[in-house]
Amino acid sequence: MRKERAEVVRCPQCEVPMKPVTARANPGSLIELDQCGQCGGIWCDKWELVPIQGDEAERLEPADQELLQVPLPLMKKELFCPRCTARMSAVKEPSLGADVQFQRCLKCDAIWLNRGQFTRYKNHQEKVRSKKMDARRTTGKKLTKTDGDEKSSVVTGTKGMFAYPPGEETIKTGSDSLTNIAETVLQKLLRMVSRT
Repeated sequence: MRKERAEVVRCPQCEVPMKPVTARANPGSLIELDQCGQCGGIWCDKWELVPIQGDEAERLEPADQELLQVPLPLMKKELFCPRCTARMSAVKEPSLGADVQFQRCLKCDAIWLNRGQFTRYKNHQEKVRSKKMDARRTTGKKLTKTDGDEKSSVVTGTKGMFAYPPGEETIKTGSDSLTNIAETVLQKLLRMVSRT
């Protein structure tokens, strides 16, 4: 996601200009974030935090043993969004746990992460992703054990996963296609007539 760089984004905490940093995101794209060189905090515009790959946290927030010894909680100082100047609000999301804290602009949905919070968020995101993947693997194994019929098929679709014996493949004839086309044309004509 490329942003126009006409404005200088200032750190909401230190009020110094932040530098743009590029992070790899899923699937194979780059996202430009803003990082404060003084406090190490990271500014994410709307939708930028979630798709960033987890290993980018190590690169953007390198471990500095001395700084890690001193916790940096959310400041009591009221922060304002550097983009739209709205007041920022501390996010208390129970699903994230107590160790992940950040502030969000309620107007433009941007997020401010203090030093270390980006890494904590990405670690939490990876744990959740791993649990979901393990659950999916377990579900697939249970399905094959409970079914037990080698002739059955497992089909996934937009409405979920279904297991059933494979049936004979139906071959659509030309008359079936013509019937479907005629039904579609009639539906469209009825819609057009009902609008007038």
